[in-house]
Amino acid sequence: MSETEGKNLAGANMPSADLRGEMLSGANLSDAFLMQADMLNCDLSGANLKNAILNGADMTDADLSGASLVGADLTRARLRGADFSGADLTGAKLAQTDLQGANFRGAKIDVENFDISGARAWQDASWDEPVLEALKAKFGSK
Repeated sequence: MSETEGKNLAGANMPSADLRGEMLSGANLSDAFLMQADMLNCDLSGANLKNAILNGADMTDADLSGASLVGADLTRARLRGADFSGADLTGAKLAQTDLQGANFRGAKIDVENFDISGARAWQDASWDEPVLEALKAKFGSK
């Protein structure tokens, strides 16, 4: 177990942090500032990322299953292959992200307030069918 697993990092100011492959499962990162952080293959399963700022973070292949991303800002983040299954994305902002191969099945998503404007490859991500249909209606089906 990594020393960061399950830790309280609420409000941490870690811009451009190198967290590649870190075990942050269950960690409290609420209100953390992680802009441009390198979180490639990071295990954030069950983590609390409520209101975290993750603008431009590289979260390629990150495990965010069961995580709370309520109000999190992931604008311009690289989310290719990220696993959001079972995550709470209520009010999360994923504008201008790269969603190629990301998994959102079972995630809690309020489509009305979910922002994926300008996101790349969002239709190639895995969504629950009702969510996908609602996203197509809201953002177009290109």
